[in-house]
Amino acid sequence: MSFNAMTYKFLTSLALALFCGCSADGGSTGALGAGGSAGNSAQATGGAGGGAGGNVTSDYQPVSAANNGDNYTLQMGRIKMVINAAVGARITEFSFDGSNVLTGPDVDTNTAEPPHNNYGSTYWTSPQSAWPWPPPAAIDRQPYAGSIDAASNSIQLVSGTATISNVPVTVTKKFAPVPESGAIDVTYTLTNNSTSASVTAAPWQISRVAGTGSLTFFEKGVGTYTSSPTTFTLTDQDGIYWYSFVAETTDYKAKSDGAGWIAHVTSDNLLLLFQYPDIQPSEFAASEAEVEIYTGGHGNYVEIEPQGASTAIAPGGTLQWTVRWKLRQVASGTAISAGSVDLEAFALQQRNQ
Repeated sequence: MSFNAMTYKFLTSLALALFCGCSADGGSTGALGAGGSAGNSAQATGGAGGGAGGNVTSDYQPVSAANNGDNYTLQMGRIKMVINAAVGARITEFSFDGSNVLTGPDVDTNTAEPPHNNYGSTYWTSPQSAWPWPPPAAIDRQPYAGSIDAASNSIQLVSGTATISNVPVTVTKKFAPVPESGAIDVTYTLTNNSTSASVTAAPWQISRVAGTGSLTFFEKGVGTYTSSPTTFTLTDQDGIYWYSFVAETTDYKAKSDGAGWIAHVTSDNLLLLFQYPDIQPSEFAASEAEVEIYTGGHGNYVEIEPQGASTAIAPGGTLQWTVRWKLRQVASGTAISAGSVDLEAFALQQRNQ
């Protein structure tokens, strides 16, 4: 890291700390849960604490939760999230002023079973080696039972039973508004329904976003990233990994340690930000990583894939993991390019709200 870049990052973080009560290293004073532990219950939470500049509360009010058949909608001022309970409680829309950053089934050109299934945002268990492709239907694409808590404007959806490593499990997804931070917390709970067998798994969120003109970046953790094939490269600049989308004709994937957040900028300058508990390489699921980025020859999209800690879940136990979702219009005049110090600073500012 150059002296100028280091100085800029330090001063930016310090200013945020003084303004919003965030830690001077760019982190939040709000608790970030550890990445789960063995036993009857394990929980990991990725929310940040405190507001940080801007008219956050008024921009993300009023808040409402409703459903129209299988489609559940959480509206929070300028932000809207739509979840399709009939298709694996998949998030099919996350929009800012009507502009959706998630792709639909029309973008996925894959015709293998299940066809055109790679769209929106879903949840799997990691490692992928614990289940044969395609992902378990009950978790990924079959109906969930839904309910709305009117008092909190939160939505809860519960899957049918799936099998992971020969152990029966269910998944619960809860969608909760956090208007004071301009965010929606998505909490995934994996329940071990066995009365006798433990199961080891890590939580895994897979979100598909449009590729053309997009830029994905995250703070690097320990070591260097790996990729398959090795010609799939990320740009390392000042401690940030950057990926500018390039259309490919075959599968490409990069895996890396991170620092508990991933940002993605769309071609129309919307910043999608995921926050979740940072984990260490020793906590990765087998052959997986905290941050994974995938693209391939099945359509114009990128998969952004954060993962949580691999955890042994006792019979009857649960593993909770929360990802905080934010969506912002990038500030006017911000350079949208790999290595942009202004863009990195903007992302960190939004992270600390």
